[in-house]
Amino acid sequence: MNSPQALVTEQISALTPRIFLAQSKIQELVSSGAELPEAFAEFCESLAQIFPGSIPCITVVDTTTQSLEVLAAPQLPIEFQATINGLTVGLAPGSCCAAAYGNETVISSNLAVDLVWDGLHSEAKAAGLAACWSAPIRGVRWAEKPGEQDQTLVLGTVALYFGEVREASATEAHALETVAALAGLTIHSSRTQAQSGDQQFFDAVTELPNRRVFSKQLKQTVLEMNPRDDKLAILVVDVDHFKEVNDTFGYAVGDFLLQSVSRRLLDLRGDLDLLARFGDDEFAFLIGAVSSGEDVKTVAQKVLDTVSAPYDFGGQELRISASIGGSIFPWDGEDAQTLMRNAENALVSAKKQGRGTYRLYAPTMGGYAFEKLQLKMALGYALENEELRLRFQPKVSSKTNKIIGVEALTYWQHPGMGEVSPTKFIPIAEETGQIIPLGNWVLRTACRQAQIWRREHGDLTMAINISAIQFRERNFVETVASILAETGIAPAAVELELTESVAMNEVEKTLERLQALHDLGVQIAIDDFGTGYSSLAYLKRFPIHTLKIDKSFVLQTPQDKGDLAIVKGVIALAHNLDLEVVAEGVETAEQASYLRKEGCEVLQGFHFSRPVPLDAFERLLRYGFPAE
Repeated sequence: MNSPQALVTEQISALTPRIFLAQSKIQELVSSGAELPEAFAEFCESLAQIFPGSIPCITVVDTTTQSLEVLAAPQLPIEFQATINGLTVGLAPGSCCAAAYGNETVISSNLAVDLVWDGLHSEAKAAGLAACWSAPIRGVRWAEKPGEQDQTLVLGTVALYFGEVREASATEAHALETVAALAGLTIHSSRTQAQSGDQQFFDAVTELPNRRVFSKQLKQTVLEMNPRDDKLAILVVDVDHFKEVNDTFGYAVGDFLLQSVSRRLLDLRGDLDLLARFGDDEFAFLIGAVSSGEDVKTVAQKVLDTVSAPYDFGGQELRISASIGGSIFPWDGEDAQTLMRNAENALVSAKKQGRGTYRLYAPTMGGYAFEKLQLKMALGYALENEELRLRFQPKVSSKTNKIIGVEALTYWQHPGMGEVSPTKFIPIAEETGQIIPLGNWVLRTACRQAQIWRREHGDLTMAINISAIQFRERNFVETVASILAETGIAPAAVELELTESVAMNEVEKTLERLQALHDLGVQIAIDDFGTGYSSLAYLKRFPIHTLKIDKSFVLQTPQDKGDLAIVKGVIALAHNLDLEVVAEGVETAEQASYLRKEGCEVLQGFHFSRPVPLDAFERLLRYGFPAE
């Protein structure tokens, strides 16, 4: 006989897919351009079916007046909607005001006697309402300074009204909180889409203008200038060794660092006309009205000094440096494209000088375009010269704390350029088509190594990332079959990872190809799950074995209630579909412990190990991890 807790878990697992399906429908509406009231009216209709006898209502908090506004409530009497509109959070009665003010679920099973409803008893009775369950819809205000914590905001509420007195079961309360968490994702997505015009022009991490804005402004400014009398300069600033910051401290600290750098550089904008972030670790300045190269050097040195001052991250001091390349109009080019190319050329020269310095363009410098061409040509010989390497990150059983699998990651060690970041060479490989032989090498090498480890250490699953181009390649399935036969590895010991966005592109063709791979016997995993907008209708049809919860949801778990609800929901969804769950990005013992309790089978992240070379991973296999 099942325990009460086991019964609740079973009931939640039954409800969760229906909730996710309802959210998937409104997400599709929002993505197609529907306004929030229209999308959430559809959501309310679905919720009324999921919670029989309920009258759903979605409210949002007006941030100016801190009052509730009804967003959607198609079945709630108009007169009562008018009563709700304008209620002040924290001062007015009602379950929704209380939920929004306390940032917690409020269950009012009998409105006639509930003190929370004191002052609205007659209005609720006139509307035929006897019970109300309300859960807060949460969002996040990101910390602005190192050491500060992100703050949870209440965006609104999800309420279920009933015409009769009704208590909420543990299953129903949990399901309501999951609904609220998913509603928060949709509201965030809608606001993101509403700001898409801005987001095409602004960087999401630093909120600075992006390369597109910079290029447009540069082009316009150059057209307005007189080459005889006017001068301007471009500085391209690269944060040195930024990848090591991410690898050592994690992406959250990396984002904090970028935000801190951008704030410092903004303080210099008295000397600068435009500051932009180009992506990854690169910023750019457009400096107007310079009179000489010495002016530009003065600004460049000021930037170096500003960036290199120590950063305080929660009491831990971090020091970095920057490299800068600059070009000046009209000496180094009379059009925007030439100026940008030559500033990039100068940046390459600064890096070759040992970093932490600046260089202004000189005709003797090698071109950035030439550097990219060099990368393309060198990549063509990387396989032949055995310059590519695999690193391995363990996947750990949450029950035994033992390594049960491994993910293979690709690195390029060039004899002259040193270690080339995958963010540089993978896009080039995809652009040139070299991703096909490179991907095949990774697949073959990883399978061969996994077979060796399986003979020496027992069962072990090898996870291999597959790029979109590789997956769409006409003979991909045949290539996989050939490599399986060549290496002798059991197909079930190989797990091919596709990102959610790749899987949801051309879904019918994806389904056909996934089925062919499934027929070979290999495992299929959906990576970064939760970052895209999967349709559950398709997800149920895909012959997949594993869902990997994206690290963005794991990083703030279990502190962030919104992420916590999402993680719980994904785990329940996966189990309901008989899928294994892997949580990536596990960085702390607390996160590992929480995920174990929630039933996540496999854990992966820096808490256990970074991606390591072959010999280091063999030591992990030999000695394992201490029990937790």
